[in-house]
Amino acid sequence: MRDARHVKIRAACAYGGDSRSGLYKKAVSHPGLFVKDGRMTLVDLDVYDKILDARPVASISMPSAKMAT
Repeated sequence: MRDARHVKIRAACAYGGDSRSGLYKKAVSHPGLFVKDGRMTLVDLDVYDKILDARPVASISMPSAKMAT
């Protein structure tokens, strides 16, 4: 079961920027986010990518430049 698309929780946190507890909260509403491999709990990155893709696009604007007088 363990392959490049299944990573340990710590690696998933680094991958997506969520905290460990944040991943557990997401797992409640996203079945299949966590999978078991023996005693290890792994994150399915295919499921996690769908969660990350659903995040809103950031709106970035430039601060107004001050005019030199």
